[in-house]
Amino acid sequence: MFDVLKDNHPYLALKKRVEGYDWVAHESEFESAITATKNDKEFVQTIQRILLLINNGHTSVIGPDLFNLIKNLPEELTPWHNEAAKTDEETVARWFDMVVESMAYPQNQALPFMARYNQGKYLVYWISDDFSRRYKVDPGCVISKVNDMDVHDFVANLRGETWLYYDPQYKRLYMRDFLPPYKGAPYQVTFENDKGGTVEATASFQRITKPIYPPEFPTNIWQLGSNIYTAILEEGRVAYIHIFEMTQYQSSQLEREILLSFFEEIKDVPALIIDMRNNSGGDDRFWMLNIVRPLAREPLNEFQGAAIRTGEYIKPFMEANAEAFSDVEGLTSLGMQLTQKDIPSILTPEELENLPPEILGPDFEPPVFSMTTIEPSGECPYKGKIYVLTGPGVFSSAESFCMFCKSSGWATLVGEYTGGDGGGSTPAMITLPNSKIPVFFPSTLSLNPDFTANEETHTAPDVLVEPSPEDIIRYLKALTEGKKFSMPDPNYDTVLKECLRLALEETEAR
Repeated sequence: MFDVLKDNHPYLALKKRVEGYDWVAHESEFESAITATKNDKEFVQTIQRILLLINNGHTSVIGPDLFNLIKNLPEELTPWHNEAAKTDEETVARWFDMVVESMAYPQNQALPFMARYNQGKYLVYWISDDFSRRYKVDPGCVISKVNDMDVHDFVANLRGETWLYYDPQYKRLYMRDFLPPYKGAPYQVTFENDKGGTVEATASFQRITKPIYPPEFPTNIWQLGSNIYTAILEEGRVAYIHIFEMTQYQSSQLEREILLSFFEEIKDVPALIIDMRNNSGGDDRFWMLNIVRPLAREPLNEFQGAAIRTGEYIKPFMEANAEAFSDVEGLTSLGMQLTQKDIPSILTPEELENLPPEILGPDFEPPVFSMTTIEPSGECPYKGKIYVLTGPGVFSSAESFCMFCKSSGWATLVGEYTGGDGGGSTPAMITLPNSKIPVFFPSTLSLNPDFTANEETHTAPDVLVEPSPEDIIRYLKALTEGKKFSMPDPNYDTVLKECLRLALEETEAR
Protein backbone atom coordinates (compact mmCIF):
# COMPACT_ATOMS: atom_id res chain seq x y z
CA MET A 1 0.00 0.00 0.00
CA PHE A 2 2.72 2.47 0.94
CA ASP A 3 4.60 2.00 -2.33
CA VAL A 4 1.42 2.41 -4.41
CA LEU A 5 0.46 5.62 -2.64
CA LYS A 6 4.03 6.95 -2.61
CA ASP A 7 4.23 6.72 -6.40
CA ASN A 8 0.60 7.43 -7.37
CA HIS A 9 -1.18 9.63 -4.82
CA PRO A 10 -1.43 13.14 -6.34
CA TYR A 11 -1.42 15.18 -3.13
CA LEU A 12 1.61 14.05 -1.14
CA ALA A 13 3.90 16.89 -2.27
CA LEU A 14 1.03 19.39 -2.04
CA LYS A 15 0.32 18.37 1.55
CA LYS A 16 3.99 18.76 2.42
CA ARG A 17 4.07 22.24 0.87
CA VAL A 18 0.72 23.52 2.14
CA GLU A 19 0.18 21.69 5.42
CA GLY A 20 3.76 20.96 6.42
CA TYR A 21 3.44 17.17 6.66
CA ASP A 22 5.82 14.95 4.66
CA TRP A 23 3.98 11.63 4.55
CA VAL A 24 6.68 9.78 2.60
CA ALA A 25 9.32 10.65 5.20
CA HIS A 26 7.43 8.60 7.83
CA GLU A 27 7.77 5.23 6.08
CA SER A 28 9.83 3.57 8.82
CA GLU A 29 7.46 4.92 11.48
CA PHE A 30 4.52 3.39 9.62
CA GLU A 31 6.31 0.03 9.30
CA SER A 32 7.01 -0.02 13.03
CA ALA A 33 3.42 0.87 13.86
CA ILE A 34 2.07 -1.94 11.67
CA THR A 35 4.54 -4.45 13.10
CA ALA A 36 3.52 -3.52 16.65
CA THR A 37 -0.18 -4.28 16.13
CA LYS A 38 -1.43 -7.28 18.12
CA ASN A 39 -4.82 -8.01 16.55
CA ASP A 40 -7.08 -7.21 13.61
CA LYS A 41 -8.61 -4.16 15.28
CA GLU A 42 -5.23 -2.56 15.97
CA PHE A 43 -4.09 -3.45 12.45
CA VAL A 44 -6.95 -1.81 10.54
CA GLN A 45 -7.04 1.18 12.87
CA THR A 46 -3.33 1.70 12.22
CA ILE A 47 -3.92 1.43 8.47
CA GLN A 48 -6.65 4.06 8.73
CA ARG A 49 -4.44 6.36 10.82
CA ILE A 50 -1.67 6.12 8.19
CA LEU A 51 -4.20 7.09 5.52
CA LEU A 52 -5.67 9.91 7.61
CA LEU A 53 -2.20 11.39 7.99
CA ILE A 54 -2.36 12.26 4.28
CA ASN A 55 -5.44 14.28 5.24
CA ASN A 56 -7.59 14.00 2.14
CA GLY A 57 -11.30 13.24 2.09
CA HIS A 58 -10.94 10.62 -0.65
CA THR A 59 -8.12 8.74 1.12
CA SER A 60 -9.54 6.13 3.48
CA VAL A 61 -10.41 2.54 4.17
CA ILE A 62 -13.52 1.87 2.08
CA GLY A 63 -16.83 1.29 3.88
CA PRO A 64 -19.85 -0.80 2.79
CA ASP A 65 -21.78 2.05 1.12
CA LEU A 66 -18.85 3.15 -1.01
CA PHE A 67 -17.97 -0.46 -1.79
CA ASN A 68 -21.48 -1.05 -3.16
CA LEU A 69 -21.20 2.10 -5.28
CA ILE A 70 -17.92 0.83 -6.71
CA LYS A 71 -19.46 -2.55 -7.52
CA ASN A 72 -22.20 -0.74 -9.44
CA LEU A 73 -19.88 1.45 -11.49
CA PRO A 74 -20.13 1.11 -15.28
CA GLU A 75 -18.69 -2.21 -16.39
CA GLU A 76 -16.08 -0.39 -18.50
CA LEU A 77 -14.33 0.66 -15.28
CA THR A 78 -12.52 -2.66 -15.14
CA PRO A 79 -9.69 -1.75 -12.71
CA TRP A 80 -12.21 -0.88 -10.00
CA HIS A 81 -14.17 -4.07 -10.54
CA ASN A 82 -10.95 -6.10 -10.48
CA GLU A 83 -9.95 -4.63 -7.12
CA ALA A 84 -13.46 -4.99 -5.70
CA ALA A 85 -13.45 -8.67 -6.70
CA LYS A 86 -10.48 -9.26 -4.38
CA THR A 87 -12.68 -8.75 -1.31
CA ASP A 88 -16.37 -9.08 -0.41
CA GLU A 89 -19.15 -7.19 1.38
CA GLU A 90 -18.82 -9.12 4.64
CA THR A 91 -15.07 -8.51 4.84
CA VAL A 92 -15.46 -4.83 3.98
CA ALA A 93 -18.12 -4.35 6.67
CA ARG A 94 -16.06 -6.19 9.29
CA TRP A 95 -12.97 -4.05 8.77
CA PHE A 96 -14.91 -0.81 8.49
CA ASP A 97 -16.81 -1.43 11.73
CA MET A 98 -13.45 -1.59 13.51
CA VAL A 99 -12.38 1.69 11.89
CA VAL A 100 -15.58 3.46 12.95
CA GLU A 101 -15.27 2.10 16.48
CA SER A 102 -11.92 3.84 16.92
CA MET A 103 -13.32 7.23 15.90
CA ALA A 104 -16.75 7.25 17.56
CA TYR A 105 -17.61 8.53 21.02
CA PRO A 106 -19.19 6.01 23.41
CA GLN A 107 -22.97 5.95 23.00
CA ASN A 108 -24.70 9.04 24.44
CA GLN A 109 -21.37 10.53 25.58
CA ALA A 110 -20.23 14.02 24.61
CA LEU A 111 -18.47 17.08 25.93
CA PRO A 112 -20.71 19.54 27.85
CA PHE A 113 -20.46 22.05 25.00
CA MET A 114 -20.47 22.05 21.21
CA ALA A 115 -18.66 24.44 18.87
CA ARG A 116 -18.64 25.08 15.11
CA TYR A 117 -15.75 26.56 13.12
CA ASN A 118 -17.11 29.91 11.96
CA GLN A 119 -15.23 32.85 10.48
CA GLY A 120 -11.89 31.44 11.63
CA LYS A 121 -12.97 30.73 15.23
CA TYR A 122 -14.61 27.93 17.17
CA LEU A 123 -17.99 29.38 18.07
CA VAL A 124 -19.73 27.69 20.99
CA TYR A 125 -23.36 27.18 19.99
CA TRP A 126 -24.56 24.89 22.78
CA ILE A 127 -23.60 24.47 26.45
CA SER A 128 -25.18 22.17 29.02
CA ASP A 129 -27.06 23.97 31.78
CA ASP A 130 -24.80 22.60 34.53
CA PHE A 131 -21.60 23.56 32.70
CA SER A 132 -22.94 27.04 31.93
CA ARG A 133 -23.92 27.68 35.56
CA ARG A 134 -20.65 26.34 36.92
CA TYR A 135 -18.29 28.30 34.69
CA LYS A 136 -20.47 31.26 33.68
CA VAL A 137 -20.04 30.65 29.95
CA ASP A 138 -22.80 31.01 27.38
CA PRO A 139 -23.38 30.29 23.70
CA GLY A 140 -21.59 32.91 21.62
CA CYS A 141 -18.20 32.61 23.30
CA VAL A 142 -15.28 31.06 21.41
CA ILE A 143 -12.64 28.49 22.29
CA SER A 144 -9.18 30.03 22.52
CA LYS A 145 -7.11 27.25 24.12
CA VAL A 146 -7.29 23.52 24.78
CA ASN A 147 -4.95 21.88 27.29
CA ASP A 148 -3.04 25.18 27.47
CA MET A 149 -2.42 25.08 23.70
CA ASP A 150 -3.78 27.50 21.12
CA VAL A 151 -6.93 25.84 19.81
CA HIS A 152 -5.73 25.93 16.19
CA ASP A 153 -2.45 24.24 17.13
CA PHE A 154 -4.38 21.68 19.18
CA VAL A 155 -6.58 20.84 16.21
CA ALA A 156 -3.64 20.65 13.79
CA ASN A 157 -2.04 18.10 16.13
CA LEU A 158 -5.06 15.83 15.68
CA ARG A 159 -3.83 14.94 12.19
CA GLY A 160 -4.13 11.19 11.76
CA GLU A 161 -6.99 10.84 14.25
CA THR A 162 -9.62 12.42 12.03
CA TRP A 163 -9.89 14.15 8.66
CA LEU A 164 -9.18 17.85 9.06
CA TYR A 165 -10.51 20.48 6.68
CA TYR A 166 -8.17 23.10 5.21
CA ASP A 167 -9.21 26.76 5.37
CA PRO A 168 -7.79 28.57 2.31
CA GLN A 169 -8.70 31.96 3.80
CA TYR A 170 -6.83 31.55 7.08
CA LYS A 171 -4.46 28.90 5.71
CA ARG A 172 -4.97 26.48 8.58
CA LEU A 173 -6.41 23.07 9.34
CA TYR A 174 -9.68 22.92 11.20
CA MET A 175 -12.58 20.74 12.34
CA ARG A 176 -16.06 21.81 11.22
CA ASP A 177 -17.35 20.78 14.64
CA PHE A 178 -15.02 20.72 17.62
CA LEU A 179 -15.03 16.99 18.35
CA PRO A 180 -11.66 16.02 19.85
CA PRO A 181 -10.96 12.32 20.36
CA TYR A 182 -12.52 10.52 23.28
CA LYS A 183 -9.66 9.87 25.68
CA GLY A 184 -11.54 9.33 28.93
CA ALA A 185 -9.67 12.18 30.61
CA PRO A 186 -11.17 15.70 30.64
CA TYR A 187 -9.98 18.56 28.46
CA GLN A 188 -8.88 21.89 29.90
CA VAL A 189 -10.61 24.51 27.77
CA THR A 190 -10.26 28.29 27.75
CA PHE A 191 -13.29 30.21 26.54
CA GLU A 192 -13.26 33.85 25.46
CA ASN A 193 -16.29 36.13 25.33
CA ASP A 194 -16.94 39.03 22.97
CA LYS A 195 -15.51 41.49 25.50
CA GLY A 196 -12.15 39.70 25.66
CA GLY A 197 -12.73 38.08 29.04
CA THR A 198 -11.60 34.48 29.48
CA VAL A 199 -12.79 31.52 31.53
CA GLU A 200 -10.82 28.33 32.10
CA ALA A 201 -12.93 25.21 32.49
CA THR A 202 -12.52 21.46 32.94
CA ALA A 203 -14.66 19.74 30.33
CA SER A 204 -15.34 16.06 31.02
CA PHE A 205 -17.32 13.74 28.81
CA GLN A 206 -20.84 13.26 30.10
CA ARG A 207 -24.07 11.53 29.26
CA ILE A 208 -26.29 13.42 26.82
CA THR A 209 -29.97 12.54 27.21
CA LYS A 210 -31.30 14.21 24.06
CA PRO A 211 -29.79 14.79 20.61
CA ILE A 212 -28.10 18.12 19.91
CA TYR A 213 -28.30 18.95 16.22
CA PRO A 214 -25.29 20.74 14.69
CA PRO A 215 -26.00 23.96 12.76
CA GLU A 216 -26.31 22.47 9.28
CA PHE A 217 -28.02 24.30 6.45
CA PRO A 218 -30.54 24.61 4.92
CA THR A 219 -32.61 24.87 8.09
CA ASN A 220 -34.95 22.06 7.00
CA ILE A 221 -32.08 19.63 6.40
CA TRP A 222 -33.13 17.51 9.40
CA GLN A 223 -36.63 17.13 7.94
CA LEU A 224 -35.64 16.18 4.39
CA GLY A 225 -36.96 12.78 3.43
CA SER A 226 -35.60 12.58 -0.09
CA ASN A 227 -32.56 13.57 -2.12
CA ILE A 228 -34.32 16.43 -3.94
CA TYR A 229 -36.20 19.24 -2.22
CA THR A 230 -37.91 21.99 -4.22
CA ALA A 231 -39.78 25.13 -3.21
CA ILE A 232 -40.97 28.49 -4.49
CA LEU A 233 -39.85 31.37 -2.26
CA GLU A 234 -40.48 35.10 -2.04
CA GLU A 235 -44.06 34.98 -3.29
CA GLY A 236 -43.18 33.19 -6.50
CA ARG A 237 -40.16 35.27 -7.44
CA VAL A 238 -37.40 32.77 -6.53
CA ALA A 239 -37.27 29.02 -7.19
CA TYR A 240 -35.21 26.86 -4.84
CA ILE A 241 -33.68 23.37 -5.06
CA HIS A 242 -31.58 21.51 -2.50
CA ILE A 243 -29.75 18.40 -3.66
CA PHE A 244 -28.27 16.16 -0.96
CA GLU A 245 -26.07 13.97 -3.16
CA MET A 246 -25.17 13.40 -6.79
CA THR A 247 -26.78 9.99 -7.23
CA GLN A 248 -25.22 7.51 -9.65
CA TYR A 249 -26.65 8.59 -12.98
CA GLN A 250 -27.96 5.17 -13.97
CA SER A 251 -30.01 5.12 -10.73
CA SER A 252 -31.30 8.69 -10.92
CA GLN A 253 -34.37 8.35 -13.15
CA LEU A 254 -36.85 9.29 -10.41
CA GLU A 255 -34.79 12.32 -9.39
CA ARG A 256 -34.47 13.33 -13.03
CA GLU A 257 -38.25 13.27 -13.40
CA ILE A 258 -38.67 15.40 -10.26
CA LEU A 259 -36.14 17.93 -11.52
CA LEU A 260 -37.54 18.17 -15.05
CA SER A 261 -41.06 18.63 -13.69
CA PHE A 262 -39.86 21.42 -11.41
CA PHE A 263 -37.84 23.06 -14.17
CA GLU A 264 -40.96 23.16 -16.34
CA GLU A 265 -42.93 24.67 -13.46
CA ILE A 266 -40.41 27.49 -12.88
CA LYS A 267 -39.65 28.44 -16.48
CA ASP A 268 -41.04 31.95 -15.91
CA VAL A 269 -39.66 32.44 -12.37
CA PRO A 270 -36.92 35.10 -12.62
CA ALA A 271 -34.37 33.50 -10.25
CA LEU A 272 -33.30 29.98 -9.31
CA ILE A 273 -31.23 29.01 -6.26
CA ILE A 274 -29.51 25.60 -6.33
CA ASP A 275 -28.40 24.79 -2.77
CA MET A 276 -25.30 22.58 -2.80
CA ARG A 277 -24.49 22.93 0.89
CA ASN A 278 -23.71 19.60 2.57
CA ASN A 279 -23.67 17.77 -0.77
CA SER A 280 -20.62 15.51 -0.49
CA GLY A 281 -20.66 14.38 -4.11
CA GLY A 282 -21.34 11.27 -6.15
CA ASP A 283 -21.55 11.07 -9.95
CA ASP A 284 -20.66 14.05 -12.18
CA ARG A 285 -23.12 12.84 -14.80
CA PHE A 286 -25.96 13.58 -12.38
CA TRP A 287 -25.43 17.33 -12.49
CA MET A 288 -24.27 17.41 -16.09
CA LEU A 289 -27.26 15.54 -17.53
CA ASN A 290 -30.00 16.20 -14.98
CA ILE A 291 -29.36 19.86 -14.17
CA VAL A 292 -27.10 21.71 -16.58
CA ARG A 293 -28.14 20.24 -19.94
CA PRO A 294 -31.91 20.64 -19.34
CA LEU A 295 -31.57 24.23 -18.08
CA ALA A 296 -28.86 25.48 -20.47
CA ARG A 297 -29.88 27.88 -23.23
CA GLU A 298 -26.58 27.77 -25.10
CA PRO A 299 -23.39 25.66 -25.13
CA LEU A 300 -21.41 26.09 -21.91
CA ASN A 301 -17.62 25.81 -21.81
CA GLU A 302 -15.52 24.79 -18.83
CA PHE A 303 -11.73 24.94 -18.61
CA GLN A 304 -10.21 21.91 -16.92
CA GLY A 305 -6.66 21.14 -15.96
CA ALA A 306 -5.33 18.01 -14.29
CA ALA A 307 -2.18 16.02 -13.72
CA ILE A 308 -1.41 12.52 -12.51
CA ARG A 309 1.66 10.98 -10.93
CA THR A 310 4.16 8.95 -12.94
CA GLY A 311 3.42 5.72 -11.06
CA GLU A 312 2.35 2.71 -13.09
CA TYR A 313 -0.52 1.67 -10.81
CA ILE A 314 -2.75 4.63 -11.63
CA LYS A 315 -2.48 4.38 -15.42
CA PRO A 316 -5.07 1.64 -16.12
CA PHE A 317 -7.54 3.47 -13.89
CA MET A 318 -7.07 6.66 -15.88
CA GLU A 319 -7.34 4.87 -19.22
CA ALA A 320 -10.54 3.08 -18.20
CA ASN A 321 -12.06 6.27 -16.81
CA ALA A 322 -11.31 8.19 -20.01
CA GLU A 323 -12.84 5.46 -22.17
CA ALA A 324 -15.95 4.99 -20.01
CA PHE A 325 -16.87 8.67 -20.01
CA SER A 326 -15.74 9.60 -23.52
CA ASP A 327 -19.20 9.38 -25.04
CA VAL A 328 -21.49 11.07 -22.51
CA GLU A 329 -24.43 12.49 -24.44
CA GLY A 330 -24.18 16.23 -25.03
CA LEU A 331 -20.58 16.53 -23.82
CA THR A 332 -17.48 17.13 -25.90
CA SER A 333 -13.95 17.76 -24.74
CA LEU A 334 -10.87 19.02 -26.54
CA GLY A 335 -7.59 18.75 -24.71
CA MET A 336 -3.87 19.10 -25.05
CA GLN A 337 -1.01 17.71 -23.01
CA LEU A 338 1.84 20.11 -22.42
CA THR A 339 5.33 19.11 -21.41
CA GLN A 340 6.61 20.71 -18.24
CA LYS A 341 9.24 22.65 -20.17
CA ASP A 342 6.58 24.26 -22.43
CA ILE A 343 4.30 25.46 -19.64
CA PRO A 344 6.30 28.55 -18.53
CA SER A 345 6.16 29.98 -22.06
CA ILE A 346 2.39 29.49 -22.40
CA LEU A 347 0.96 30.58 -19.04
CA THR A 348 0.89 34.18 -17.85
CA PRO A 349 3.18 35.08 -14.92
CA GLU A 350 0.15 35.09 -12.59
CA GLU A 351 -1.07 31.70 -13.82
CA LEU A 352 2.43 30.26 -13.49
CA GLU A 353 2.66 31.56 -9.93
CA ASN A 354 -0.70 29.94 -9.11
CA LEU A 355 0.27 26.58 -10.62
CA PRO A 356 1.23 24.05 -7.92
CA PRO A 357 5.01 23.68 -8.40
CA GLU A 358 4.97 19.91 -7.92
CA ILE A 359 3.23 19.54 -11.29
CA LEU A 360 6.39 20.84 -12.98
CA GLY A 361 8.57 18.23 -11.27
CA PRO A 362 9.63 14.73 -12.37
CA ASP A 363 7.04 12.94 -10.22
CA PHE A 364 4.14 14.09 -12.41
CA GLU A 365 3.17 13.29 -15.97
CA PRO A 366 2.77 16.35 -18.23
CA PRO A 367 -0.54 18.01 -17.29
CA VAL A 368 -3.57 17.93 -19.54
CA PHE A 369 -5.53 21.12 -20.23
CA SER A 370 -8.94 20.78 -21.84
CA MET A 371 -12.12 22.64 -22.71
CA THR A 372 -15.30 20.70 -22.04
CA THR A 373 -18.53 21.83 -23.69
CA ILE A 374 -21.97 20.92 -22.38
CA GLU A 375 -24.64 21.26 -25.05
CA PRO A 376 -28.20 22.22 -24.06
CA SER A 377 -30.73 19.40 -24.35
CA GLY A 378 -33.56 21.82 -25.10
CA GLU A 379 -35.82 20.26 -22.46
CA CYS A 380 -36.33 23.21 -20.09
CA PRO A 381 -34.20 26.18 -21.19
CA TYR A 382 -34.14 28.62 -18.31
CA LYS A 383 -33.82 32.32 -18.98
CA GLY A 384 -33.65 33.48 -15.36
CA LYS A 385 -30.67 34.16 -13.10
CA ILE A 386 -29.09 31.12 -11.41
CA TYR A 387 -27.34 31.10 -8.03
CA VAL A 388 -25.55 28.23 -6.27
CA LEU A 389 -25.16 28.17 -2.48
CA THR A 390 -21.79 26.84 -1.31
CA GLY A 391 -20.08 25.84 1.91
CA PRO A 392 -17.31 23.61 3.32
CA GLY A 393 -19.56 20.53 3.11
CA VAL A 394 -19.43 20.74 -0.71
CA PHE A 395 -17.03 18.02 -1.83
CA SER A 396 -16.03 15.74 -4.71
CA SER A 397 -18.67 15.74 -7.48
CA ALA A 398 -20.56 18.62 -5.84
CA GLU A 399 -17.25 20.47 -5.87
CA SER A 400 -16.91 19.67 -9.57
CA PHE A 401 -20.33 21.24 -10.16
CA CYS A 402 -19.20 24.43 -8.40
CA MET A 403 -15.96 24.42 -10.41
CA PHE A 404 -18.05 24.20 -13.58
CA CYS A 405 -20.28 27.10 -12.52
CA LYS A 406 -17.22 29.21 -11.71
CA SER A 407 -15.39 28.41 -14.94
CA SER A 408 -18.36 28.70 -17.31
CA GLY A 409 -20.04 31.64 -15.58
CA TRP A 410 -23.34 29.74 -15.77
CA ALA A 411 -24.27 30.52 -12.15
CA THR A 412 -23.22 32.90 -9.37
CA LEU A 413 -21.70 31.15 -6.35
CA VAL A 414 -22.88 32.56 -3.02
CA GLY A 415 -21.71 31.43 0.41
CA GLU A 416 -18.50 30.05 1.89
CA TYR A 417 -15.45 28.39 0.37
CA THR A 418 -16.12 24.80 -0.66
CA GLY A 419 -14.49 21.63 0.69
CA GLY A 420 -12.22 20.92 -2.29
CA ASP A 421 -10.98 17.78 -4.08
CA GLY A 422 -13.27 18.12 -7.06
CA GLY A 423 -12.68 17.78 -10.78
CA GLY A 424 -10.55 15.11 -12.32
CA SER A 425 -11.30 11.41 -12.58
CA THR A 426 -12.91 8.78 -10.39
CA PRO A 427 -10.69 8.04 -7.36
CA ALA A 428 -8.74 4.79 -7.57
CA MET A 429 -8.68 1.87 -5.16
CA ILE A 430 -6.36 -0.85 -4.00
CA THR A 431 -7.25 -3.99 -2.07
CA LEU A 432 -4.57 -5.16 0.36
CA PRO A 433 -3.57 -8.71 -0.64
CA ASN A 434 -3.68 -10.54 2.69
CA SER A 435 -6.26 -8.70 4.78
CA LYS A 436 -8.56 -7.86 1.82
CA ILE A 437 -8.95 -4.30 3.16
CA PRO A 438 -10.00 -1.99 0.29
CA VAL A 439 -8.46 1.49 0.21
CA PHE A 440 -9.65 4.54 -1.74
CA PHE A 441 -7.41 7.37 -2.97
CA PRO A 442 -7.69 10.26 -5.48
CA SER A 443 -6.35 9.77 -8.96
CA THR A 444 -5.72 13.31 -10.21
CA LEU A 445 -4.57 16.72 -9.06
CA SER A 446 -7.21 19.05 -10.51
CA LEU A 447 -6.78 22.72 -11.29
CA ASN A 448 -9.16 25.64 -10.90
CA PRO A 449 -9.65 28.09 -13.80
CA ASP A 450 -6.90 30.30 -12.31
CA PHE A 451 -4.50 27.28 -12.32
CA THR A 452 -4.47 26.88 -8.53
CA ALA A 453 -4.88 23.36 -7.14
CA ASN A 454 -8.49 22.74 -6.15
CA GLU A 455 -7.37 20.66 -3.17
CA GLU A 456 -5.40 23.69 -1.94
CA THR A 457 -7.59 26.73 -2.64
CA HIS A 458 -10.96 24.96 -3.12
CA THR A 459 -13.60 27.00 -4.98
CA ALA A 460 -14.01 30.60 -3.89
CA PRO A 461 -17.58 31.91 -4.01
CA ASP A 462 -18.33 34.88 -6.25
CA VAL A 463 -20.09 36.44 -3.26
CA LEU A 464 -18.52 35.48 0.08
CA VAL A 465 -21.16 35.15 2.80
CA GLU A 466 -20.41 33.39 6.08
CA PRO A 467 -23.12 32.41 8.57
CA SER A 468 -23.28 35.03 11.31
CA PRO A 469 -22.66 33.83 14.89
CA GLU A 470 -25.99 35.37 15.88
CA ASP A 471 -27.91 33.38 13.26
CA ILE A 472 -26.15 30.14 14.22
CA ILE A 473 -26.97 30.56 17.91
CA ARG A 474 -30.60 31.52 17.25
CA TYR A 475 -30.93 28.57 14.89
CA LEU A 476 -29.57 26.11 17.46
CA LYS A 477 -31.75 27.58 20.18
CA ALA A 478 -34.78 27.02 17.98
CA LEU A 479 -33.74 23.43 17.24
CA THR A 480 -33.07 22.73 20.91
CA GLU A 481 -36.50 24.05 21.81
CA GLY A 482 -38.04 21.60 19.34
CA LYS A 483 -38.80 23.89 16.40
CA LYS A 484 -39.36 21.95 13.17
CA PHE A 485 -38.36 23.66 9.93
CA SER A 486 -40.58 22.46 7.10
CA MET A 487 -38.74 24.63 4.56
CA PRO A 488 -35.56 26.74 4.30
CA ASP A 489 -35.86 29.76 6.60
CA PRO A 490 -33.74 32.83 5.72
CA ASN A 491 -34.43 34.30 9.17
CA TYR A 492 -31.91 31.79 10.56
CA ASP A 493 -29.79 31.27 7.44
CA THR A 494 -27.36 34.11 6.66
CA VAL A 495 -26.29 32.71 3.29
CA LEU A 496 -29.79 32.08 1.98
CA LYS A 497 -30.95 35.47 3.25
CA GLU A 498 -28.19 37.29 1.37
CA CYS A 499 -28.73 35.24 -1.79
CA LEU A 500 -32.44 36.04 -1.77
CA ARG A 501 -31.61 39.71 -1.39
CA LEU A 502 -29.22 39.54 -4.34
CA ALA A 503 -31.68 37.58 -6.46
CA LEU A 504 -34.52 40.03 -5.89
CA GLU A 505 -32.27 43.04 -6.40
CA GLU A 506 -30.70 41.75 -9.61
CA THR A 507 -33.87 40.39 -11.19
CA GLU A 508 -35.82 43.57 -10.46
CA ALA A 509 -33.06 45.59 -12.12
CA ARG A 510 -33.22 43.53 -15.34
